[in-house]
Amino acid sequence: MTLYIALMMAGCGAPGPRSGLVLSDKDRIVLVENTGRSTRLRLVGDAGALKEALGCRVEVSGPTWGRTMSVQRWRIVDSGYGSEPFVGELFFTGSAWRIRDRTTGTWVELVVESMGRLREHEGDLVLVDGFVLGPSLVKVVSFRILRDT
Repeated sequence: MTLYIALMMAGCGAPGPRSGLVLSDKDRIVLVENTGRSTRLRLVGDAGALKEALGCRVEVSGPTWGRTMSVQRWRIVDSGYGSEPFVGELFFTGSAWRIRDRTTGTWVELVVESMGRLREHEGDLVLVDGFVLGPSLVKVVSFRILRDT
């Protein structure tokens, strides 16, 4: 009986954060680590946004059972441009478009002329890659809609 409990606990736990690429494997979303290890991601609630982050390098954490992780915390580290993107809900406040970056908690203002169709997604959770032009001012190069509300 003790061996059985030890074997069950070996496959279950909450290890530190794991990082890798978010990819699709048939009808599943998986994390592929640098070592080649593949972990199925169970995405519920806020973590469901990772379904739209295919090809991005992420850091995820949460309880695991075997080769499945129930993602509770996540962060997009690189969306393909070599630097961490800005991720947050898009709002028009005052006279500017802004997002509150999930990683830093700071407000980031977007240069309106560089936004294009991003302006159609007010209230949505977005990922923005861009050039920092000044304190909290970003010129949008590309964007993804992670959660459409």
